[in-house]
Amino acid sequence: MKTLPKRIPTKTAGVFYKEIISENNKVIDKVFLIRYVDENKKERLKTIGKFSNGIREAYCKTKLNEITTKIKLGEDLPHLARQKSQLTFDDFAEKYFEDKAHTTKESEKEKARYTNHIKEHIGYYLPENIDSDLIQNLQNKYKEKFAPRTVNHLIFMIATIYKHAQKKGLYKGQIPTSSIDGLKLDNKRERYLELEEIFELLKEVKKESFDVWLFVKLSLSTGGRVGTIMNIKKKDIKLSANKIVLKDFKNTSTYNGFISDDELLSVLENRMKEIKANDSIIQVERYFIEEIMRPILNKLFNKDLKKDDRKNRVVLHTLRHTFASHLAINGTPILTIKTLMNHSSIEMTMRYAHLAPDSGLNEVRRLYK
Repeated sequence: MKTLPKRIPTKTAGVFYKEIISENNKVIDKVFLIRYVDENKKERLKTIGKFSNGIREAYCKTKLNEITTKIKLGEDLPHLARQKSQLTFDDFAEKYFEDKAHTTKESEKEKARYTNHIKEHIGYYLPENIDSDLIQNLQNKYKEKFAPRTVNHLIFMIATIYKHAQKKGLYKGQIPTSSIDGLKLDNKRERYLELEEIFELLKEVKKESFDVWLFVKLSLSTGGRVGTIMNIKKKDIKLSANKIVLKDFKNTSTYNGFISDDELLSVLENRMKEIKANDSIIQVERYFIEEIMRPILNKLFNKDLKKDDRKNRVVLHTLRHTFASHLAINGTPILTIKTLMNHSSIEMTMRYAHLAPDSGLNEVRRLYK
């Protein structure tokens, strides 16, 4: 990978990004920077982070505002040097993310979510002044903008920050989220792609990017989750056996998938000639896949559907659901589907049983004759 030297301005003054390209000169990521003038009237550049790590323009704008405010006030505003009674919820959050920075790869993404969606609403409050009514109003605001799952995640994050503050002895009061009910989720996706839709999707993505096309083909061939597909390496593919060793990061296990057709087999064979054993088959970052796929899926399949219609909207995960659905439609035994999906329980697989061609109708019709 290589970071290009050109700074590209965003819509926010003082916020820029640089493109990161692969060995094949394809844009696979970008890194955000902010520019400001310090207390000595010298121009400074500060790198904030990568798009693939959850950093967005809004987050950079907030960081830029924080820095310029401190410069104007002529102080560093050391957060935890103040008395506990003066600590804001923002101080609690900063301490939480500071302590979690080395414990999880998701910490940067979580911090960006906090900055983009929570900070402006309650960050400046004293924690003891945040009550359940305020959280309820915040939940209602989120409902207008986000899917229920995202709303619940943000409210849960607020609770987690409070609990961490209690653990560190910074807070002894009530946690205002305790009386807030989470939104009901209907996570059971029913939508899968018909054959004609699969062909249409493959045709569209191939126009945009060969790697995105390959991602779709591998997803439909193995049913792997997004993280699983993105982590397939050359050494995981056994061409002679039409087999791919897959890593399931949800279940922390390894299982076997298979190459579905000769076209995919040929493409993989050619790609493997170009890369090393530990190189990923997909040569672009996940964010690039999402940026290309989202508008295509919306254009082809999501017209007139609400953003929170999880049952019917087509997303990247729909490819995994499509794989399992067509296995069932083609009469694959339910236990075989369970194995190919690497489900931890048969209950997870039974949702596809109703798609089997033999529903029992013929057997019932033959009764008593």
